[in-house]
Amino acid sequence: MEQMKKAIKNVESMEIQPLRAEFHRLYGDIPHPMNTRTLKNRIIYRIQEMYLGGLSEVDKKLLAQFVSPKKISLPTQKGGIAPAIHYIREWKGKTYDVTVISDKCFECEGKRYKSLSAVAREITGTRWNGKVFFGVKK
Repeated sequence: MEQMKKAIKNVESMEIQPLRAEFHRLYGDIPHPMNTRTLKNRIIYRIQEMYLGGLSEVDKKLLAQFVSPKKISLPTQKGGIAPAIHYIREWKGKTYDVTVISDKCFECEGKRYKSLSAVAREITGTRWNGKVFFGVKK
């Protein structure tokens, strides 16, 4: 347990390049662009997983339901977007969390918008299809 705490403390003090190298060492892959906090959290999770164990079989089965090829139906409002759903997107090192209030009301950083596209436009400064920007449709 002390070794795990020491490893986590070490990660907290790392700069971006050593973090990227540590991510590669632990996951065997080069990390895609993400902010420093997210990178630290991913590494710390992996360290805890190594010392304390991973997900239980029950949790793995539960998560597998969400990545299976079968379609999952969510309750939706008129227009096809479910209320109380959160869309999260990282853009230029900042993470944005959008809450669906209703079919024509979305909240991001305390501000309300009439569409996901309006939120995407505010974030990027350019015109985007909101559903594409937030990964709701390809």
